[in-house]
Amino acid sequence: MRSFFKCAALAALTALLLACDNNTPLMEKVVDEDTAAVQSMLAQGSDVNARNNYGWTALMHAARQGHVELVKLLLDNGAQVDAEDDSGWTPMMRAAMKGHEEVVRLLLAEGANVNHADKSGWTALHWAAQRNHEAVLRVLVEAGGDLMAETEDGWTPRMVAQREGHNELANLISRWMRQQEGQEQ
Repeated sequence: MRSFFKCAALAALTALLLACDNNTPLMEKVVDEDTAAVQSMLAQGSDVNARNNYGWTALMHAARQGHVELVKLLLDNGAQVDAEDDSGWTPMMRAAMKGHEEVVRLLLAEGANVNHADKSGWTALHWAAQRNHEAVLRVLVEAGGDLMAETEDGWTPRMVAQREGHNELANLISRWMRQQEGQEQ
């Protein structure tokens, strides 16, 4: 019985937090991963680029969750691929941070800016390095991601990986940087 009350309290807290965000009904269906409902709402004219209290769009929610089908559906219905939230984050940054390689590939194919930086200078490369998502980092580098991009505090993706203890990834980034230098000469 005790676990029931814990689950009920957790569900109530989650609902309260979502309500505080002022998510649109479309965003709520994206969060629920209800593709049929999202499709129906878009067909009925829901604003695909509407924002919540933090500037998030439905696409940002879908990208963060790694839901490829919903990301594609939203993009096909006019979602802005490089929409920024109040902190300057884009859908690709959210997908990269969570390690959703297929979503990152899809967003890049739709024209997402691989080197977009948020208000602190962090790029998708920084987030992938910080979270040790090698496959995502590789996709971003292949798409022209700037391995020398610095945050406002002067951190490059390699430095971020090293700071987080991801030494193998930091070494891989160093090799990629040497390869990029060799190609520029």
